[in-house]
Order: sequence, then structure tokens, then C-alpha cells
Amino acid sequence: MAKDILLWSGCVYRKNLVSERESIVSVFKAAGLDFETLDDEGCCYFPIFLAGYIEKAKERADELEKSLSGYEMIVTPCPACYRMFKHIYPEELGRNLGPEVLHTSQFFLNLIKEGKLSLRREVKMKIMYHDPCELGRHSGIYEEPRQILSRIPGLEIFRPRYEREKAVCCGGGGLLSAFSPSLAAKIAARKLQEEDRVPEDLDAIVTGCPQCISNLRAGIRFLKSKELREIKVMNIAQLIELSLGGD
Repeated sequence: MAKDILLWSGCVYRKNLVSERESIVSVFKAAGLDFETLDDEGCCYFPIFLAGYIEKAKERADELEKSLSGYEMIVTPCPACYRMFKHIYPEELGRNLGPEVLHTSQFFLNLIKEGKLSLRREVKMKIMYHDPCELGRHSGIYEEPRQILSRIPGLEIFRPRYEREKAVCCGGGGLLSAFSPSLAAKIAARKLQEEDRVPEDLDAIVTGCPQCISNLRAGIRFLKSKELREIKVMNIAQLIELSLGGD
């Protein structure tokens, strides 16, 4: 693994999903990694790019190139940040930030394969993996999250009707949740109830996107039964954390 690793959290984790971010940091520490975070991280400018402010995004890229060039690797749990750093800056805006860029699902799987993370403790939960649009359709990352989940003993995995490239969007992307949060939440509820048809004995939905976590949680409040409204939404690091160690 690279010596100089930057954990880039992304805005949603820094501002809204603080405890979930702590689980990510905990997994990094459990692997014995030498890594850094930035107190003044700021935004990757993916929302700015989506809103059409291309020149502002280029200016941000120039700033990031200076502040991130000293790292060998950037690891981020946010698929939007991943796509911005990995694809949009170099391929669409002509800005290459320099470091290798990995999503946490790719990075954690590497650590597991290298024996730096030991998933020994049983996690007796029934979960469903939700494919985020940014991570799946836009960046082609489908296998790594599933391979991690398959290595966690005790998990029962429910497969929705539509997954991978056919997965139904949760409604949290494309800035919709910023402009119409109630509509975005109702889209999430419909997805879970009508497209995914999640069972009432499901313990948790697991996903690799902070925006999906936030919007799925908002949507769950609209589900019909009390059992469905008690479903948790988690990131992959939280499940890894539950499985670490053991005899």
C-alpha cells in the first residue's frame, strides 16, 4: 500500500454522518495504516460541476492539485468525490490531481486480501446492498462492496429485484435532495417498497454512498409498516467494524 494516504471524507460525512465517518477512521486504524485527514478539506466541487459552473470547478482543481500533490493515494467513501477526482477532473476538465484515487470499498477489499483486516466475528444480520448511481453506473464499481460483504461471517444477504446496472436510484442524487428533499425521500420510499420490495425482517440496508445513506433514512420514515420503518441504513465500514477481531 502507498505510504502517504489521505482519507478524503467528503462534505456529507464531515457535516452530517459524523459517527459513520468515525467507523471509517476506526477501520483505517485497525489496519495499522499511516494516513492523514485534512482539517480544511473543503468541497470537491462535484455539486458545482453538476450545476454548470465549469470554470469554478477548474479553479478548484488547481487549488486541489497544489494541496493534494504530496500524497500517493486519496481514499474516499464518497462516490461523487471519487468520480470527481478519478474521472471528471482529468477526463472532462483536463486536470490531473496526481495521486491514485480509490473508493473505500476498493481500498478495504485490498486490505482484507492482504490480511490487514481480519473479519472473524459473526455479524448475524439480514442486509440488502444498495448500488449507488455514482459508484455503480457512473464508475463501474459493483464487485468490491459485494466481495467485502461475502467475507463477513454470519451475514444473510437479501437481493433486491433490481441491482447492479439496473439498480433503482434512491432519489438522493443530481441535487434533487437539495432542491426538493420531500420528493427525494418519497422516491426512496417507493424504491424500497415497490421496486426492491424489502422484507419486514430486513435488519439493514448497506451502501457505499453517504448521500444514499441520508436519503434512504429519510425515505424509510414514509414506509407503511412499523417493522420496515425500523430498518437501519449503514455504510460498509460499520459492518467491517462489527466483524473485526474475534477468536
